[in-house]
Amino acid sequence: MAGFSDFYQHFPDYHVGDITTNRFRVENYHDLLHKLARPFQVATAGHSVEGRPIYRITLGQGPVKVLMWSQMHGNESTASRALLDMLNFFADPGELFRPWVEELLSALTITLVPMLNPDGSARFMRRNALHIDLNREARSLVSPEARLLHDLVKEVKPHVAFNLHDQRRFYNIAGSSKPSTMAFLAPACDQQETVPDNRLRAMQIIATLRQQLEQVIPGQVGLYDDSYSPRAFGDWVQGTGAATILVEAGWQAGDPEKEYVRRLHFATLLHALALCAAKEHTGFAEADYRQIPMNDEKLFDVLLRQLTVEVDGKHYQTDLGIRHQEITRPDGITWYRQGAIEEVGDLQEWYGFAEPDVAGLEVRAGRVVDKMPATSDEALALLREGYLFAEIENLLEEPFTDLPINLVRKGTRPPAFGFEQPANFVLTEKGGAIRFVCLNGFCWEVSKTPPANMHGLVFDRYY
Repeated sequence: MAGFSDFYQHFPDYHVGDITTNRFRVENYHDLLHKLARPFQVATAGHSVEGRPIYRITLGQGPVKVLMWSQMHGNESTASRALLDMLNFFADPGELFRPWVEELLSALTITLVPMLNPDGSARFMRRNALHIDLNREARSLVSPEARLLHDLVKEVKPHVAFNLHDQRRFYNIAGSSKPSTMAFLAPACDQQETVPDNRLRAMQIIATLRQQLEQVIPGQVGLYDDSYSPRAFGDWVQGTGAATILVEAGWQAGDPEKEYVRRLHFATLLHALALCAAKEHTGFAEADYRQIPMNDEKLFDVLLRQLTVEVDGKHYQTDLGIRHQEITRPDGITWYRQGAIEEVGDLQEWYGFAEPDVAGLEVRAGRVVDKMPATSDEALALLREGYLFAEIENLLEEPFTDLPINLVRKGTRPPAFGFEQPANFVLTEKGGAIRFVCLNGFCWEVSKTPPANMHGLVFDRYY
């Protein structure tokens, strides 16, 4: 019988390479969806606030009903891509998996909603066109997308339901520096957080999936807090009697477009479907689910420990945590990073994707040069001398620059070092020699190769 390791190993055979980034055109996704889903039933389930179609796809004809919905938050696209791969797999499984697929689809009827929030997806934003969080609409049902999902649950009456999301990259496994690369929850169905049979079944499935994932991402599977919310769709669906499972695709270092996490998602969902059909999860108990470590949120993109900061001639030792925010441009596809100092102080229990050895180095302000460099090499040379800002007469149309230097309007002062301020400063030895440059949150040891895609911002006001 095929299982997680087989799906994980053969993922490249079914990977849909037409979309390999977090952001993509909704129209392109829908075109692929129709192409890959031709062997199955495809129907328009409804429309979004702005009139975009929302599709449902039905596979199989078995007695066990499974419902999966993805991208109810428009900027959470990993599962939507993994569902393309899964459709590709089911459409043409090959000789190795064909008997398994035939048996599975005779046991299950699977209903997929691969993109519930196409308006948010078009802008790569969490909320829909009404600026409402669809995952907090199970009670009010104001949005057409929420009503569609509510009605679909009532129609399908799933035995098992999967609510597919992405989580922020700053989630770690509690007490560990490891990121929460995959996380799960069997949502509560009431304030008392009782465990009826359907919720227990969800817990058993999750415990089984965790066991499989630990083979490839040891120590990187987490659990969400199960506090009940009457507004949340997962909690409501659990209350209908469906074994409801929240799946959160997290982050992995060196995987900014989440293609590796997509592979994990693909293998996880296929193995989960096997569990729905065969009930192989019954060897696990609620206690196994409770042993999964909780998610925490103590990761920074960069964590700098034991820096020396000078204020009014006095020196203080402290830690700095830096996080990048991804700013999506109006086209919904391209984006840039904005790095800021998110925490200052004692960060012993916090972690960083990058933690360069900076102990004892002194924080200094970046200098301003009166001419914009013409090339990246010229900009890097200026950074090595401590110039983090270049003056320009006329501002650019964009709030960022591809050059590895910040741009500032002539006659204005760049932002100063500080909490919740842009992360721009240099780190020097006691003698004054520059060891590191921090530009827009990208920290570069100047004797080494600069970080990929390091770029600056454009500042147009007096700080």
